[in-house]
Amino acid sequence: MRVRELAERLGLTFEGDGENEIEGAAELERAGGRELSFVAARKFWKLAEASAAGCLIVTMEFPSTGRSLIRAVEPRGAFAASLRILYKKASFKPGIHASTVIEEGVTLGIDVYVGPHTLLAAGARIGDRVQIHAGCAVGRNVAIGADSLLHPRVTIYEGVVIGERVILHSGAVIGADGFGFVPVDGAWQKFPQVGGVKIGDDVEIGANSCVDRAALGLTWIGDGVKLDNMVHIAHNCQIGDHVVIAAQTGLSGGVVVGNQAIIGGQVGIGDKARIESGAVLGSGCGILTSKIVRAGQPVWGTPARPLREYLEQLALVARLPQMKEELRQIQTIVQDLSERLGLPQQARGESDRSDE
Repeated sequence: MRVRELAERLGLTFEGDGENEIEGAAELERAGGRELSFVAARKFWKLAEASAAGCLIVTMEFPSTGRSLIRAVEPRGAFAASLRILYKKASFKPGIHASTVIEEGVTLGIDVYVGPHTLLAAGARIGDRVQIHAGCAVGRNVAIGADSLLHPRVTIYEGVVIGERVILHSGAVIGADGFGFVPVDGAWQKFPQVGGVKIGDDVEIGANSCVDRAALGLTWIGDGVKLDNMVHIAHNCQIGDHVVIAAQTGLSGGVVVGNQAIIGGQVGIGDKARIESGAVLGSGCGILTSKIVRAGQPVWGTPARPLREYLEQLALVARLPQMKEELRQIQTIVQDLSERLGLPQQARGESDRSDE
């Protein structure tokens, strides 16, 4: 595709040679003459000047150099759109593989693709243009909205409702029982998990992630939510619209997450905690049970605390070796003064013990 054509598809302006052919994309350091790259910040300008990329998507402030450029207010977003244009996904001819098991009462929309060795259980409702790839299991009375995509070996339990344009990656499990047990006569007895799961539109759930059904009511995931690989959403969690959660994060039961919150990797969130809209949870932090993280607040550490406080404490910890040495010097001075002033041995002993 020529630079001119790509710019037109993106709705952006270009400069330089619009006839340059672009066949793919790569990082600035590795891009060749037929590849596209992008420059999102001023600190990468020197690297961009040395790049052999055939075309760069740059900010409006990037200096003109005579090379092929496409200017965008948000180069990263424009680059992502370019990748969707340059790398078209493999198309699948609609149809149902002969090895598919389809039980009674299943309804299929138009242009549905179902791959080999899949199960569509009784009462499942599959929307238009849905793709269900090899080895998936779709439980009874599950509803899957139009244009959704299930990669191989996705499991959806009974009664789950999935919106439109949802992407579920391999190994995702939606609607398994929540971790609910009650102690009875010294043993743990299962608390029946009779609720459901509802997932909004434009959601993407990563490989080997789990969204558990509610004990009662619904585990609910809003529109535009993006879950990374190996994320666990426990029973009765409520996740607002356009939340992003990075890998190896776990939410305990009843957690509420507000719209557009950002949760880093390896975060642990205790029961019934509330993460308000726009909050940012740094990687590896721990949110205590019933804790409230206020709207727009960035927090870090375990237990999680405001980022400024966390950084101040981190700086203090880094100074501990220096502070210890300073304390030893002060103790030496105090001991020397005590000896000169002829203070009793007991007073000097107390000073000595303070170093222990």
